[in-house]
Amino acid sequence: MVSRRPADDPGEMRRELAQQLNHLLFDRERRQGRGVDRAELARRTNVSRSSVYAYLNGTTLPPTSVLDQLLTALDAGGEARRRLSTLRDEIEVAQQRGPRGAEAAVPRQLPCVTERFTGRDAQLARLAALLEDPGGVTTTIAAIDGAPGVGKTTLALWWAHRVKERYPDGQLHIDLRGFDPEGPLDPGEALHRFLHALGAAPESIPDGLDEKSALYRTLLAGRRTLVVLDDARSSDQVRPLLPGTRHSLVIVTSRDRLDGLVVREGAHRVTVPVLPRAEARELLRRWLGPARVAAETGAADELIDLCAGLPLALCVVVARAADRPDWRLAALASRLREAPDRLGALGEGSLDLDPRTVFRTSYALLPERAARLFRLIGPYPDVDAHACRALLGAGGPPAAELDALTRANLLTEGALGRFSAHDLLREFARELAGGDPAEERGKATERLLDHYLGTAVRAARALEPCREADLPPAVPDRPGPPLRDRPEAMAWFAAEMPALQAAMRQAAAEGFDRHVWGLAWAATVFLRRSGRRAERVALHRIGLEAALRAGDRAVQATSMRLLGDGLTRLGRQDEALPLLRTSLAECSAIGDARGVFQAHLSLTRLHDSLGDLPEALGQAERALRASTAVGDLLARADGLTHVTKQRERLGRHEEALPLGRRALALYRRLGYAEGEADALRCLGRIERRLNRPEQAVALFERSLELDRLLGDRFWTAHVLRDLAAAHEAAGNPALGRTYRAEAAAMFEAMGQPLADPARAGAEDEAS
Repeated sequence: MVSRRPADDPGEMRRELAQQLNHLLFDRERRQGRGVDRAELARRTNVSRSSVYAYLNGTTLPPTSVLDQLLTALDAGGEARRRLSTLRDEIEVAQQRGPRGAEAAVPRQLPCVTERFTGRDAQLARLAALLEDPGGVTTTIAAIDGAPGVGKTTLALWWAHRVKERYPDGQLHIDLRGFDPEGPLDPGEALHRFLHALGAAPESIPDGLDEKSALYRTLLAGRRTLVVLDDARSSDQVRPLLPGTRHSLVIVTSRDRLDGLVVREGAHRVTVPVLPRAEARELLRRWLGPARVAAETGAADELIDLCAGLPLALCVVVARAADRPDWRLAALASRLREAPDRLGALGEGSLDLDPRTVFRTSYALLPERAARLFRLIGPYPDVDAHACRALLGAGGPPAAELDALTRANLLTEGALGRFSAHDLLREFARELAGGDPAEERGKATERLLDHYLGTAVRAARALEPCREADLPPAVPDRPGPPLRDRPEAMAWFAAEMPALQAAMRQAAAEGFDRHVWGLAWAATVFLRRSGRRAERVALHRIGLEAALRAGDRAVQATSMRLLGDGLTRLGRQDEALPLLRTSLAECSAIGDARGVFQAHLSLTRLHDSLGDLPEALGQAERALRASTAVGDLLARADGLTHVTKQRERLGRHEEALPLGRRALALYRRLGYAEGEADALRCLGRIERRLNRPEQAVALFERSLELDRLLGDRFWTAHVLRDLAAAHEAAGNPALGRTYRAEAAAMFEAMGQPLADPARAGAEDEAS
């Protein structure tokens, strides 16, 4: 093989290419024993005969595609093809770099970045890790995505400036205008600008996109270059702008997830969320100074919440505050909170800083059904695919629509299968929905409420299969999760509780009162077992308001009782008592035997919690008598249990014991685990009072096992404390301390520390 001339003399390099082509030609003639017809060679390469002679003489450089065809016609081997293709590209680069000895252009195009950048530690660590493995063979690509206004460009430029010294051969930057209302920048135009910045003569830049991209990769071959591609629309827009070797780093920002770039080019995705509270506070301190923020921490946090942690909105607000050092942050927060148009208030005076304008450029690109789903999701902080299916009235989960929304970062998929948007995006969605026909919005709301109520009833059935009579009437049950057992039902309620609360508020606003009180009823067992006392009261207040609007006396009486039960457990017996008395009177007046029975049980718990034990026993005995009219074994067992508890509380242990055993037998016959756990706990207390601690321990341990199986945190905590006392009485103080500490931790986690042991018995009996 003839040695190559220095790679800065295009004429010598062309002649070398021609010489090697002629070697291939002569070699083929030798192998086939005859000459190669130049006319046939021209026909096979789709060029003129004179062009073939020009290539073989070294006077003309063949285009890449023609060289490939020529090498095929000459039967070139793989190594020869690679060598000659590389030489051909180097000749083109040398021609574009100008005369021999000219220096290659070294672009320094990075824009400036704000000195107030803060936080993003997790994302910066992820980006830094990309540079720790130098063993790759391709360009390192960091694909930074996130919602509009979340600070992707700021993060990209900040990091680019931090690492630019690693790339001494140049830094390229371009705004691809992916979401500009006038349309994205053509990648061919972007390549033209890059080629010019890299020193290519304008007349030497080819017209075709593929040819420009090939030349661009050739110019960057062997160079350590940093390329920042800001605001990309899609992977297709980015792909022609990627260098071809491992020496370069590409940072891409986009509102789109750029899945194609991740899958095909191995890009490393770095998703930018809204600012966590701690990082948002630091941003405020950078702008306003630590002293000003420390003086009004509550107002500072409210500003963060009102801006949904979105850096674009936060920077607009704090820039105004920085310009007015005499303004109190509380006044600024109040002004923003009370603004009739929060998005408009945030974007006041500047289109490029207006969240509504920024959001709309992403929204405008959505397919029609995805845009409709986005508008409908607005009222709800968190939804799953089943809820989205109901909103759209779709035949199956709307996977394509959800994919479009998450790909555009207008929705975020957190826990698998759950989707959310920050508050400002949701406000934008609600604003857009206002333009839809009211009838269409109403039907979507009703479908979603049917889904939530139907699923909540199924979940409540899974939690307490024996208490079907306490659930709201059935509604059209739309397809939803299977909820095969208690843990799945508890998990569904836990995940959906924010959405259920939002759905109840939406239902109340749009007149779907049946769904409001029905959801409150269906959620009762979950709220009780999970120890969510304040949430329980809040939901049942909304439920009672809806029941009063609905005008059904039986529904109103039940809703009053459920709210009264919640207030009793919250320690607000003065509010609960009139509700429970009214509920009892209403049920008596309309002949609702089950309602009368349940009201007496509720009054039993209330008077017990007040320490009025004689009245509590009287109410329990009335409940037991009323259970006869109800006519089912579960009511009988509940009545027996409450009488047993009150007799035990009054010290009448021998009288209480047989009643408790009868209740336990009934619960076991019915297969009602919660009732069995309650009866076991009651019998355990009696055994402890009768100085039989070993029997008490056995009963409490079985009760604890059932409560944990049920996922009932409230009663688990209580029986742990009972078990601690029984072990202490049995001479096992170490075990007692262990159980007592576990009980205290559970009470604390539920926001219900029981510091006064003297009140423990009374609080145990709260519903």
